[in-house]
Amino acid sequence: MKKPLRKAASLLMATLLMLGVTGCWDRVEINERAFVLALAVDKFDYSEIEEKKEQEQKEQEQGETGGRQQQDSVRDPVDSPRNRLVVSMVFPNVGLLKSEGAIIPEDAKFALSTVGPNIFEAVRQLNTRMNSKTFFGHVKAVLVGEELLKDKKLFLEVLDQLERDHEIGRKIYFLAVKGKAKDALFIKPLVEPIVGRYLDQIFQQRRTGRFHGKNLGQIVTSIRETGAALVPRLIVGEKEFKVAGACVIKDNKHRGWLGEIETRAAQWIDNMAGQGIISVDINGISTPFELTELKRQLKISRDERGNIYLDILLKAEGNIAGHILEVHEEVMDEKFIAKVEEAVNKNMAAQCSGVMNKLQKEFRVDIWGIGDHIRKFHPEIWDDIKDNWKEVFPEMRVGISADIKVRRVGIIK
Repeated sequence: MKKPLRKAASLLMATLLMLGVTGCWDRVEINERAFVLALAVDKFDYSEIEEKKEQEQKEQEQGETGGRQQQDSVRDPVDSPRNRLVVSMVFPNVGLLKSEGAIIPEDAKFALSTVGPNIFEAVRQLNTRMNSKTFFGHVKAVLVGEELLKDKKLFLEVLDQLERDHEIGRKIYFLAVKGKAKDALFIKPLVEPIVGRYLDQIFQQRRTGRFHGKNLGQIVTSIRETGAALVPRLIVGEKEFKVAGACVIKDNKHRGWLGEIETRAAQWIDNMAGQGIISVDINGISTPFELTELKRQLKISRDERGNIYLDILLKAEGNIAGHILEVHEEVMDEKFIAKVEEAVNKNMAAQCSGVMNKLQKEFRVDIWGIGDHIRKFHPEIWDDIKDNWKEVFPEMRVGISADIKVRRVGIIK
């Protein structure tokens, strides 16, 4: 009996010792963290610094500044090979959190910016100006400026750094900014002062197909595998910004933009459907059709001459969201419903044909993974065209049709 008791006592002692020495050795108090909610990355351009200095000198000569004194705590960045990126980030002022959890609009966020050779060295430089430890585990969105997107080498470096960081999640939103990305972080939106939360809420509710809804992980995977992708576009105003349209990435760099309607049609071809509204003319009345469900079908064929044909069928359902009050009984008529279905069919097919033609002939890029579809389901065709798919895709014959069904006409009585 003594031996089992001795073993039990030894085990208990070891357990108590282990509990006594455990602890969070790398603990950081929550009030000592800066929870970054949005990160913006731009290409550094020293010419802008020179223009700023020239403008300040002109104002000083004209007496508008009354003799400018150096009041900035941080000097302007110099023209150096190390200064390649402008990295900006925004984090909430947790000291202004009310007891009920609402955020006071005034000074609800801090936005900081610096330059550096890469993202993470720039962040370390920002730590020399902060009294909190930056934490990227709550980042909601990463914004990339237009000029950076046009620099293939720099853009791929940024994507690699974002993908490697263990704190930045793959499901965050990645946006291409028309202009400078940092501008989006320094404005004060009228609706929601915290930029990261604001963007996250726009993507979460996504009641429209006018912007692409793919996240960082999906976009990086597409660029790595094909060098092509559609990236949601962000347009920055004085008091607000707008997520609409898309940036076309080809050969790992920015090639152009798609408008809102074109982006919606591109998503239909990609088998993605937001809760969009398609307005069609019925007897001179603008009739909104609410799209609720969509399924895309692809059919690949080849003729005796070796020409590749792609037939796309869009099968969708939706509701008639409005017509005109005086003739509400007509909405229940089968002929009227058939007329709406036919009009929406033509509208969707025309929009999809337009964006397909633009990406085939103008951009000459397959952003839908059609080549991958042929590889998977038609390997005998793919074996013949895989070495010159970039030349085959622009010449491929494409036919697009739609099959729309009206399921509801609303409450009219």
